[in-house]
Amino acid sequence: MDTPPVISVSNLAKYYGSTRGVENINFTVGPGEIFGFLGPNGAGKTTTIRMLLDLLRPTSGEIYIFGRETYAHSLEIRKRCGYIPGNFSAYGHMTGDEFLRFVASMRKTEPGLQESLVARFQLSKDNLSQKVKHLSHGTLQKLGIVQAFFHQPDLLILDEPTIGLDPLMQEEFYRLLREIQNDGKTIFFSSHNLPEVEKVCRRIAIVREGELVALETLESLKKKKLKRLQFTLSRPVPGLDLPGADFVDQKDLSYVYRVKGDIQTLLQRLSTLPIKDLTFPEPDLEEVFMAYYRKEAQDPK
Repeated sequence: MDTPPVISVSNLAKYYGSTRGVENINFTVGPGEIFGFLGPNGAGKTTTIRMLLDLLRPTSGEIYIFGRETYAHSLEIRKRCGYIPGNFSAYGHMTGDEFLRFVASMRKTEPGLQESLVARFQLSKDNLSQKVKHLSHGTLQKLGIVQAFFHQPDLLILDEPTIGLDPLMQEEFYRLLREIQNDGKTIFFSSHNLPEVEKVCRRIAIVREGELVALETLESLKKKKLKRLQFTLSRPVPGLDLPGADFVDQKDLSYVYRVKGDIQTLLQRLSTLPIKDLTFPEPDLEEVFMAYYRKEAQDPK
């Protein structure tokens, strides 16, 4: 018997009057998965997250988390969730320590469970004694991480969680994600940071202008969407033209092309050239992402 998904979203839509926020959003997130939700600012990521948490009601569609409908079981669901909103903020008049104690009291959890995370993300006593409104962006983001993770939630919903963190703290955050994934926790990871999504997620959704345009494993997206050709010639070829390929870059006698047509025709043309070296390297996530976001790509499949 298959394990039921932690998150199940069906035909989700949100309109603000006649303006579309998101439409026809469908996906599931399985137990213990780090699921990437990828798109630029304004694509519909935060709108979707707010509906997952019942902070915003959908115009139509269904959302089930832990097998329960969010509207009817909102409080019960949120007790089992940790959340880092985009541009995290807290009560500015509190000190960092007061804020963490307040969150612990709301969660009915001992503040002591926060201590290891406070140490791990290098929040000093000086940091925690300052008013939240005086904290740097990076320190405030660390506070957001602690409040989201300390109660050991079953589901983490993270919206741009590494903004403001220095590279060392980012790496520490990625290690934390892998640890809690190994403990069976589920992570919904929303970001426009392509390298970090590629680093921590196996399966991703790409949202464009309020619609889901891709939902696959990263590996299959790379294989299906793009083919890139790199080759080096042993001598110059005047007026070089390749059928079924678009020129991308050239350095001396080394060329990069994007393959778009019949590869057999392309290979026949390549066989007539003085090729010194040739590869079809796997595209990175940024190339995949940009291919889905090109305005001329009406059909992203």
